[in-house]
Amino acid sequence: MRVVVDDVSLYFDVEGCGLTAQGDAMLPRPTLLLLHGGPGADHSLFKPEFSILADVAQVIYLDQRGSGRSDHSKPATWTWTRWADDVAAFCTALDIRAPVLVGSSSGGRVAIECAARHPDLVAGLVLESTLGVPTSLEESLEVFERRGGQAARDAASRYLGGDTSPSAAQAWADHGLPLYAGASDGDMTSRRARALINDDVQAHFRAGGCGPAEISETLATAVTCPTLVLAGEDDPVSPAAAARRLPAILTNTVTQVEVLADVGHGVFRQAPQQAFNAVRTFLHNLPTTPPAAEATAHTRDPQA
Repeated sequence: MRVVVDDVSLYFDVEGCGLTAQGDAMLPRPTLLLLHGGPGADHSLFKPEFSILADVAQVIYLDQRGSGRSDHSKPATWTWTRWADDVAAFCTALDIRAPVLVGSSSGGRVAIECAARHPDLVAGLVLESTLGVPTSLEESLEVFERRGGQAARDAASRYLGGDTSPSAAQAWADHGLPLYAGASDGDMTSRRARALINDDVQAHFRAGGCGPAEISETLATAVTCPTLVLAGEDDPVSPAAAARRLPAILTNTVTQVEVLADVGHGVFRQAPQQAFNAVRTFLHNLPTTPPAAEATAHTRDPQA
């Protein structure tokens, strides 16, 4: 399905009903709005795992601007702020009220931005292997080296340090990218093959075109909704050490952090039972939130 939001047509898919019959009443269920990573990947990275939550929530898969089956628009619009505002406009267009934003990797960065800019819209955040937490390159390199030796450390140092040469890309593909996975991860070949990935968005991100990767103090303090953070102990891209710092960064909300052993980058994919149990508990304990007013009427504009 598609919906026009501002200057783009966004693709989305839905599993599960928003209202469920119980006796003589129709009761609303939580809405999970899934924000994929990459940046430049698509919603298929959440499938088929997230289907399991359709028994307790309405699950909405969204391809962000520039990605998947959504309009690509212009590179100048591939920014955290634009993606976040697209989410709010998407919710307004479809009358989605009080969603829980589930952000994976760079999608977590978008989710944080949206929650900060549109606090009356978002009921909760689930940040999985999230980007955006202030992290030193050394923290990532230590995990790469622990898991893949000096070759992995050197490849990651070049690629994450901004080396765009073909040799750096090949070294990353050989020694760095495979370590996204954890010990429990399966073969990623078919998953990557079915995803519609826009490499131009990734290149734009690596060149700094999306804006600062790390959230600012102003942005962090504007987040007021309950937050669940899921991280892998073996994640070299979004290190667990950074995830553990989030409660001290998101100072105006309650933040729960769960770090899973033997898991790399992609908790839902590598440890689905533990991850989805945590999400179910989070949803069960989420405060009852009155339906949000239209998001455009309640917009903050903190500096990114």
